[in-house]
Amino acid sequence: MLYPEQIIEEVRLRNDIVEVVSGYLKLERKGRSYWGLCPFHSEKTPSFSVEPNKQFFYCFGCNRGGSVIQFIMSIENLEFVEALKFLADRVGITLPESEDPKERDRAKRRKRILELNRQAARFYFKTLAGENGLEAQNYLKNRGLSAKTIKKFGLGYSPTGWDELTRVLLENQFPEDLLLESGLSIRAKSGELIDRFRGRIMFPIFDIRGNIIGFGGRVTDGSMPKYMNSPDTPVYNKSRELYGLNYARSSPSKRLLIVEGYMDVISLHQAGIDFAVASLGTALTKMQAWILKKYSEEVIIAYDSDSAGQAATMRGLEILEEAGCNVRVLIMPEGKDPDEYVRNNGPEKFKNLIDRAISLLDYKIGVKRNMHNLDTIEDKLKLLNGIADTLAEHDNPIERELYAKNYAREYGISYESLQEEINKRINRKSRAGDYSTSMRDGRGRRLGGQKKEDFDTRYSELEYMLLVMLCHENRFYKLISENYSPESYRDRKAGEIARKLYKKLEENKSCVLAELLSDMDPGSASYLVRLSKTKGEISEPEKAIKQILNKLAILKLEDLQKQTIERIKNEQDGETRQQLGLEFSIRAEKIAELKKMV
Repeated sequence: MLYPEQIIEEVRLRNDIVEVVSGYLKLERKGRSYWGLCPFHSEKTPSFSVEPNKQFFYCFGCNRGGSVIQFIMSIENLEFVEALKFLADRVGITLPESEDPKERDRAKRRKRILELNRQAARFYFKTLAGENGLEAQNYLKNRGLSAKTIKKFGLGYSPTGWDELTRVLLENQFPEDLLLESGLSIRAKSGELIDRFRGRIMFPIFDIRGNIIGFGGRVTDGSMPKYMNSPDTPVYNKSRELYGLNYARSSPSKRLLIVEGYMDVISLHQAGIDFAVASLGTALTKMQAWILKKYSEEVIIAYDSDSAGQAATMRGLEILEEAGCNVRVLIMPEGKDPDEYVRNNGPEKFKNLIDRAISLLDYKIGVKRNMHNLDTIEDKLKLLNGIADTLAEHDNPIERELYAKNYAREYGISYESLQEEINKRINRKSRAGDYSTSMRDGRGRRLGGQKKEDFDTRYSELEYMLLVMLCHENRFYKLISENYSPESYRDRKAGEIARKLYKKLEENKSCVLAELLSDMDPGSASYLVRLSKTKGEISEPEKAIKQILNKLAILKLEDLQKQTIERIKNEQDGETRQQLGLEFSIRAEKIAELKKMV
């Protein structure tokens, strides 16, 4: 346990799961539950449910479930401690120092790396302002950046010497291993520490709280590599961060504009377009898409118009669409990037480009149209089939119909024939989805990474069901604990959970399922919620609990019978064999009696 249970429970209780989940996806109330499209797998019909009364979520499509803590762990790609801190920050709870020495050490190192990054940024900024930074100053000036903008974004310059920053940091008592872990220094073949960044304009990367978590560096000449970025560190993961989001999230605009590079973001912010962000040297990730959705009502993607840029746009669109973002595409003039365009044409013309950004469907179909010259019936047929494919994948039926009518008119075919092709694809995909779901075993993989010897499938579901029933009906604790102690559990993971639950009920006299899930691994949490949603609504709980206990007793007695048969086979002593036979008969009667009760 990294934090006291009462602290974990306070964080969970203060973060209403409906409010938290609503920050990531649109929920609609139906009866006692809220429903939405699952953020963890692609689907057209909502199968993701949130229970406000029980404070847990469950997806009937991918079987993922848990409390608000497991939701944040999954959606933000965080470990348990990070998710707990995330939720504590959300409601203004200050967490005490962790009881786990390893976690305390990790937290201390993260804090030290952030301080190290802050000092490195000061060093780079000071170097840019000095004589060694004159060439870099001229470069930035020629790119149209003002002194105010340079200061706002904390731009700097890394000197060309081998170890100038490293020496300064070592003099400030930062240890070598921390310099290496931060990514600011690397070890040369000689064994000495040298600077990772040398002779580059430096772009500090901020998280949304304003901490400097990493750096990007750009050369001012034509040498390669043109850009160099910090590696992933304990405080920085490039797949989870967006450059400029620390400023863009405060923009009055409810939009976010995705561009490709640091300079694009900085130039646009200087021009008053303060909602620009950039992915950090990687293709757009699912995690970044969720962050974009969280902080905006509309996402506009503006990658370069070359073939690489177009490919990046298509990949980005797929990820943004899966995340449920409202997406448009800004078409950049041939050979231009946002930085160059806004410098040469001014902010108003760039804002006009933003206003003329086209819909997701328009862009996708436009790309398909550019793949065909339409001089032949064959090419025209390929395009129309491609249009049918694209429209069939689109969720909004009104938009599908409008686009289908428009393209049928444009290419001289009947709306009915195009709509028929679209419907064929929708029905085909629906059937495939149903088959895929029916082929799932519901549980997926083993819980908590258990080894085969740690569980017996005959016992597992019954034991987990017993735990779920006990969470729903605490009043039956005595009945269950007296008949099935934590040591009775054959599934090792279920036994661990039972020990925790029984202890809670002994000490506090109460425990709901969401509380039990709080610090559980996502696999175990999902399975318990699945049982609760699919088998936990029982009108006669006492009867159901007794039946589960009887079934478990039968299994154990049957196992003893198998062992007895083997002992009888191998036993040479007649008297012992007779005694074993008597035991077998008594158990057989007991098994028959129990079976009548289930």
